[in-house]
Amino acid sequence: MTAAPMTGQATSAPTLCAQCAVRHSAICSALTADELAGLNRISQRKTLKRGQIYVLEGDAAREYANVVAGVGKLTRGAPDGRTQVVGLLFASDFVGTYRSSEDEGTEPYTIEAATDLDICSFPRRKFALLAQEHPGLEAKILARTVDELQLARDWMVLLGRKTAPERVATFLLYVADKMENQGCGSIKGSFDLPISRADIADHIGLTIETVSRQMTEFRKSGAIEVAGARHIVGYDRQALEDMAGF
Repeated sequence: MTAAPMTGQATSAPTLCAQCAVRHSAICSALTADELAGLNRISQRKTLKRGQIYVLEGDAAREYANVVAGVGKLTRGAPDGRTQVVGLLFASDFVGTYRSSEDEGTEPYTIEAATDLDICSFPRRKFALLAQEHPGLEAKILARTVDELQLARDWMVLLGRKTAPERVATFLLYVADKMENQGCGSIKGSFDLPISRADIADHIGLTIETVSRQMTEFRKSGAIEVAGARHIVGYDRQALEDMAGF
């Protein structure tokens, strides 16, 4: 998101920011037009193709970012080479573990583009200085951090207590809400699963055979309608909520 040269005070949001699909839902929504111009001057838009790596676990953490469009996949590696899908990033999500200091740290996860992925990135040190000047921005990041903590706790319940049907139903509802609420679904009630069934199985602690079997059972019961391996044509929300143990 490269900014044009600025003269005087900004009276409206920079053009690219004003046209951004997540302008009013990402962390930058906490900024005024003048403040947004400052963020715009240090930002850069990047596009990754599906399967491309954005950052690698253990590398020096040099950037924060907002997801503008698409879905990212977070994975964590084990010494023996195994990997675990630990999360997904959707449009308007903040990328990076925020530090109030200028210390960059290291990347805790590998982030891969699960679909074609557009991001708006910011150098960590410059972003930290900017956030210190604008308490509203830090407050927005803190709120996102609290949401992520709650999601992590919910996932602990899913992995520790929920049955296979409950896990798959919970995952489907989670993705549906994320993709539809943020404009990723082309039609209401219709969306594409951003990751493969093997990755879904890894993420929710099941085997791929169990995930496939549950998807088949959901389809037979009328809880979901599918076309191909990933496209959900429609779904019965109440049925999925009942199956998810809501």
